[in-house]
Amino acid sequence: MRHFMVFVAGLAFAFAVLACTVDKPSSVPTKTQPSKAATMKTFKKTRVSFTGIVKELSDTTLIVERNMKNHEETMEFALDKPAKNFKVGDKVKVSYINKEDKNVVKTVVPAVAKKIIVKVAPANEPTSTSIEAQPSKI
Repeated sequence: MRHFMVFVAGLAFAFAVLACTVDKPSSVPTKTQPSKAATMKTFKKTRVSFTGIVKELSDTTLIVERNMKNHEETMEFALDKPAKNFKVGDKVKVSYINKEDKNVVKTVVPAVAKKIIVKVAPANEPTSTSIEAQPSKI
């Protein structure tokens, strides 16, 4: 029984020591960590691209008409710098983002026609040459 009383007294002393060593609020201000919500990166803006025909071009705006499945759509874009290499009627590929409710052009390049490769099957028959009558010099 004596050993049990010493064990309980020792256990009570250990809990008392732990209670005294608990962190108390200090008078020194602690350094605050920025919240994760504030340090999160903003969403990457989606870049959209399509091919269309230039309908109107000025130093600050570009109007392009693109063909959809059932109809044609005319879109207006804001230009950061003037596009000097294009004229009305050119077929272009436009890449843009939507910024502050305006479509802002990132790149404008001429649309390149897709290469169409036509394979010609070799003829198994030898070509026959026909002799045409040529006028004689008399």
